[in-house]
Amino acid sequence: MSAAAILAAGLLVSEFTGARADEALETAAEDAAAAVSEEPAAEEPEVTEDPAQEEPAPEEPAPEEPEVTEPDPTEAPTPEPTEAPTEDPAQTPTETPAEDPAQPVDPADPAPHGYALSPSTGESVPVSDAAQALIDSGSISLDKSGYLVSQGKDGKTYLVDPTTGEVTDKILSADEQSVDEKKEDKSSDVEVVAYQPSQKELENIDSSPKSTNAKLIANQTIVKLPASVSDFRFWTVSRNYAFAKSSMSILEEKKDSAAGVGKLAKNGLMYVLKDEEDGWLYVESGDARGFVRADAVLQGDAAETEILHYRDKAMLEAALAGKTYSGIEAVVPTATDAAAPEENDAYFYLRATVQNTVIDKVYAISASDCNIREEQKDGARTIGTMKKGNLCYVIKDAGNGWLFVESGDARGFVKSSEVNTGSGVQNAVAQAGEDSYDLAEEKVKPADNAACYYTLTSIQAGVPDGTIRNSMLEYAAGFVGNPYVWGGTSLTDGADCSGFVQQIYAAYGYDIPRTSAEQSQCGTKIAVEDAEPGDLIFYAKDGVIFHVVMYAGDGLTIEAMSEDYGIVQSTVNEASAVWACRIIDDTESELTLTGGIDEVNATEDMYGEDLGEFTLTYYCNCEICCGQWANGATATGTPVVEGKTIAVDPSVIPYGTQVIIGGHVFTAEDCGSGIDGNRIDIYVNDHNYANQLGENTAEVYLVK
Repeated sequence: MSAAAILAAGLLVSEFTGARADEALETAAEDAAAAVSEEPAAEEPEVTEDPAQEEPAPEEPAPEEPEVTEPDPTEAPTPEPTEAPTEDPAQTPTETPAEDPAQPVDPADPAPHGYALSPSTGESVPVSDAAQALIDSGSISLDKSGYLVSQGKDGKTYLVDPTTGEVTDKILSADEQSVDEKKEDKSSDVEVVAYQPSQKELENIDSSPKSTNAKLIANQTIVKLPASVSDFRFWTVSRNYAFAKSSMSILEEKKDSAAGVGKLAKNGLMYVLKDEEDGWLYVESGDARGFVRADAVLQGDAAETEILHYRDKAMLEAALAGKTYSGIEAVVPTATDAAAPEENDAYFYLRATVQNTVIDKVYAISASDCNIREEQKDGARTIGTMKKGNLCYVIKDAGNGWLFVESGDARGFVKSSEVNTGSGVQNAVAQAGEDSYDLAEEKVKPADNAACYYTLTSIQAGVPDGTIRNSMLEYAAGFVGNPYVWGGTSLTDGADCSGFVQQIYAAYGYDIPRTSAEQSQCGTKIAVEDAEPGDLIFYAKDGVIFHVVMYAGDGLTIEAMSEDYGIVQSTVNEASAVWACRIIDDTESELTLTGGIDEVNATEDMYGEDLGEFTLTYYCNCEICCGQWANGATATGTPVVEGKTIAVDPSVIPYGTQVIIGGHVFTAEDCGSGIDGNRIDIYVNDHNYANQLGENTAEVYLVK
C-alpha cells in the first residue's frame, strides 16, 4: 500500500471496519493516552524542544487574565512556576504570556511569533522591522504557508524576503500554498500541509545554546542498515466476505478489458484481500485470485444479509445430514474456471489468503544424497541438494511415488524412496531437536522456482511485508485533524510532536522517552533517506533538535505540527531534517510467526514479569467465531496468524506486547467484545480445533 493510500485509509479504517475494530481503536486510543511516561527530560544542552510531561503546561497569567489555563487532563500533575515551560529543565526561555493552543494565531498578524520562511532557504527567520512595517501597512501579508507574500499586478503571488521586506521574483508555488488554497492529491484525497514550525519550538531554539546542524550530526553515529529481506510464503488473513451482485469475471488486471481468471455466479462468494481504494478490490474465490470492481459486489451490511441466508441453509443441511455446522462455504458458490497460478499475473499480487497456510510438521530424513527437483520426474531441474541425514518436511504427498517437501527455502519434489518417514523418524527428530539436523543446500531461489507454490502451505507462516509499520501509520492517521497542545500527550484532546509519536509507539508496545531530544537518541540512527514508514525523523536548527515526525513513505509524514495546524499529514522538511531513528524491530516476528500454538519456542532467559493467571479461549477467522467482525484484519490491522495472534484487553496487555503462554510466544494484536480483564482469546486456523481446545487457564509472562 502506498503512503498516500495508507494516509487516506485512516484515516484509519480502510483495512478493517465493524464494531470489533471500532471498539479496539477507541480502547487503544484511550489506553495509549493514559500510558504516559513520567520520567523527567534528560539535561541535554544541545537538543531541546517541547516540555517533558511533568513540567507545567500553563504559565503565570498575564495581568489581565483572571485565571490560569487548565492543563491537559491526561497529563500528570505538575508544579506551577511562573516561567514558560521548556522541554529541558536546564533550559529556561524568556517568560512569555500563556497561550491558549485552541486559539489559532491570525496568519495576517505575525506579531505573536515574529517569524516567516525565507524564500531562499525555506527556513524560519525573524521578521525585520522594515518587513513588519509593510505588514502593518497592508502592502504584504503572512500566508499560512509561513511565507510573506505580495500580490503582483499580473495576478501572481510573489514571495517577500522577511529580512529586507523586498519583493522577490519567486512565485508562491502550489506546494507552498496555504492549507485553504492547497490542491488535494486527487489519487488519494489526502490533503498535505506544508511544514510550519510551532511557535513554542521557535522560542525554545532562541533560548538554547547555538551551534550548527553539521556539528550536531557529526557528533552522532549514523548507521547504514541492510535492506529488508522479503519473504515468499503466504500468510492467512481473516475472512472479509463479499458477494457478486450479478454474474461476473475476476480479472487479471484493474481494467474492464483485462483477461478473466475466474467466473462467479450471482451471489457467488469471494473474500476481499485488499481494498485498492481506487474503485477496485483484490479478491480470492476458490482457486481464483484477481480484481473486481467494488461497486459490483455486496459488502458490509449487505454482505451480512447474505451470510445469514447461507448460514441458515448450511445449518439446515448439516442438521439433516447429522453433521456439525462448519460454516457457509459448503453451500455457497465460489469461482469456477480459475486460471492456473503460473498463468495468472494477479495470483501473487498479495501473498495473503483465507486458506490455512501453516501445517503440522511431518519430518523426513534423507536416506542418501539426493536432489530436490522442480518437477516430479528424474532429470528435472535441481532446486536444492540434500546429503544423507539431512532434514526436510513433507508438505504434501504428490502421488506416483513423489513427495513435495520443504527444507529451508528449498521447495520441490523428492522420491518417497529417497527419504525416511514414519513414527520412528518423528520421535527421533522430536527427541534430538530440529536444530541438530542440517537442511538442504538451496540451488534455486524461490522467485525462480516453478515448484515453490505447488501448494500455499508451509511449516511456517509468511511474514507480511511491513505489516506492523503500515498498521502504525493507519492508526496514527486516525488522529489527523486533532489539536496540537504544547506539552500534551493525548491523541484526542491534543499532543505536541513528541507526545504524539510517543503515544502511537506506546500503543504497539514500544516505550520511548517523552521529548524529541531524548527520542532522537533512541533505537538506531540512520540517514534520513534510509527511513522506512514508521521510522521517526528529527528536525534541528542551529544544532538544536526541536521537532519529530513519523515518516509515512513517499516523502510524506504524519505529525503534530503546530498550534495553527494540529495533527496533519505533511512532507519531510529536508532543510531541517538531520537524521532518522529506527525503533521498530522488523525481525521480532521471525520467532513468533513460527510453529503451532503448542510448540515451545521461548527460552528461559525470555521470561519476564508474571502477569498472573488468565482464562484462555480460542477462535478462528470464520463467521461463526467472528460474525460481522470477520473483516480481514485484526483490531491493529495485522493479518491473523496461528501461533502468533492473540486477542486481549488492551488496557491490560497493550497492542504489540509479546507474552509467553505455555512456553510459546504470542503477540497481542486483536480484541473482542467479550475480551476484558485477565482473558485472552488465542487465534487458530481451524474452527473444529478451536472447539476442541475449549477453555482453560494458564500463567502469562511478559517477554523480556
